[in-house]
Amino acid sequence: MSDMKLMNGLTIREIAEMLGIEPKAVMARLLNAGIEPKQKAGRTNIYAPDVVEAIRNVPGRGRPPKPKPETPAG
Repeated sequence: MSDMKLMNGLTIREIAEMLGIEPKAVMARLLNAGIEPKQKAGRTNIYAPDVVEAIRNVPGRGRPPKPKPETPAG
């Protein structure tokens, strides 16, 4: 057995694959949500599995879109 510890969690690339988005988008969402990695292993950050749901619908920076006008019933 090697000296390397067994890492439990997800990398940015794995999170990106699960959400179907680019790794850069995952990094931006993590930053916007203020989520820190649970473990740093060299250049690779390891995140808890519950992060996927936490960033699934994180709003982007900037002004939110204007609400669409309601159409009159009738």
